[in-house]
Amino acid sequence: MAFVPVDTYGHIDSPPGENVLAAAAVGVVTAGTISGSTSAGAAPTVTAVNASDNGGKYTLNPVTGGGAQAAGATSTVVFAQSFRRTPKTVRVTVTDITTATTPTAVAAYATSITSAGFSVTTALLVTAHNYQIDFEVIL
Repeated sequence: MAFVPVDTYGHIDSPPGENVLAAAAVGVVTAGTISGSTSAGAAPTVTAVNASDNGGKYTLNPVTGGGAQAAGATSTVVFAQSFRRTPKTVRVTVTDITTATTPTAVAAYATSITSAGFSVTTALLVTAHNYQIDFEVIL
């Protein structure tokens, strides 16, 4: 196993460009991806990804019609490189950014946390709204 430098707080000290995450299609759970799930509708998309294994942000766009949204795991983050141990916690915030002048917080938390990734669980999302999801992995 390769040496992974960490800072004094236990965060992985990744050089720029390493362990970068990318958007994926609904339900894709391969290493290095962030995908929407069917709780966000039939065909939600993930866009504007600016994230690594340590944390970051992305936009979740629930289906614009024909979907059946439900409260639950609305997106999944799969780390590019699994951690040596399960994170102690993953901090998650979800904000409805549809109206830029009045962003609205959404009840959300990380679930199914493993050394390989986690899911973001939310209250029922509104069709055709855009949600910014920010996360930070704490080892």
